[in-house]
Amino acid sequence: MGLGVAIGVVLLLALLKVTLWIGIPLGLAGGIALFIWRSRQVQARLEGIFTRAGELMKKQQFDKAIEVMKEGYALGPWQFMVKGSIDGQIGVVQYVRKKNAEAEPLLRTASYQHYIAKAMLGILQWQRGEKKQARETFTLALKAGKKESLLYAVYAYVLNEMKERDQAIAILNKGLAICQGDERLLANRNSLQNNKPMKMKVYGEQWYQFMLERPVIRQEPPPYARISKRALKG
Repeated sequence: MGLGVAIGVVLLLALLKVTLWIGIPLGLAGGIALFIWRSRQVQARLEGIFTRAGELMKKQQFDKAIEVMKEGYALGPWQFMVKGSIDGQIGVVQYVRKKNAEAEPLLRTASYQHYIAKAMLGILQWQRGEKKQARETFTLALKAGKKESLLYAVYAYVLNEMKERDQAIAILNKGLAICQGDERLLANRNSLQNNKPMKMKVYGEQWYQFMLERPVIRQEPPPYARISKRALKG
């Protein structure tokens, strides 16, 4: 819509005999202003939708929560990546419920900005023996979550399970170069270097949402990733 406004302003100014050197900047400014205004509106409505869904999740009403999240699809035409973000959110819920057949198509169509969804997709691919695809998916996830300690640790865990310990250590070192001083990454790297298993429990509920280990006590479902402003802005 913002692009349409920009073009419309340029054409209108052209009809009024205004030079393009003035018309084009004015048109772009109008289009950008409308885009920002619309983005804020969409984001506010999505936040309301996800807040309602989150309350239902806390009550274990997963199907109702999913139906609420689907309301956000109506906002798709107004903003880039909205559908992909909602797909990711619903895919995460279905993954946590171990409904992998329903989760995987949504995790695939999720926005790459939704790195939690992409990490879950990579896990499903690895569990099927699709090692190359899993590595590609985790690489994509790291582009969006390059500052997320958890993401490096999960990828390293999967690589280690693939019997690629050296690659796992390399990923942890990559994470340490960005997340400098992260004791969780450091401890897990040291564990692998000493041929010991990784200790992922240090990440708490964030780790358990990947369903690769069972927590001792679980009072409520793991939190789903909040949609990012960067994803909404495209």
